[in-house]
Amino acid sequence: MYWRLSGFYFFYFASLGALIPYWGLYLKSQGFNAVQIGELIAIIMATKIVAPNIWGWIADHTGRRMTIIRIASLLAAISFSAVFFVQGYAWLALVMVVFSFFWNAALPQFEATTLNHLGDEAHRYSTIRLWGSIGFIITVSSLGVLFDYTGTGSLPLILVLLFTAIWLS
Repeated sequence: MYWRLSGFYFFYFASLGALIPYWGLYLKSQGFNAVQIGELIAIIMATKIVAPNIWGWIADHTGRRMTIIRIASLLAAISFSAVFFVQGYAWLALVMVVFSFFWNAALPQFEATTLNHLGDEAHRYSTIRLWGSIGFIITVSSLGVLFDYTGTGSLPLILVLLFTAIWLS
């Protein structure tokens, strides 16, 4: 179970390491202006206010925390895949709302699951969560080098793969 818990953190924070530093650069390469980029990134942060509370309430009332994590992770990957098919600011904003509503739901539920699983061994949390930091650092560092040579055009595919890995972990 240790590796499954660690794997989720690794891929979740790897996706964060791809999305947060590079999504704005990708959007700029697609012709969005600074205001649009700021708003599209703000959507991701704004749903952090609402999504965890809604999903937490559902988890508390159903007792199906892992099911919610799996569904939210899958729907985040599927909804983000729509970036390959939409054009224009309004459509991309809608995709970002739907995607981030599910993506932001998974981590708080997984934190609760991890701590519940650890029980009296909560001191082991740091060794599990460490893999999230490793995933973030590896992703930020390696994508920086990759994008210096190739540009950010492959970022959406990389993100879909990382979001899928979250679901599979």
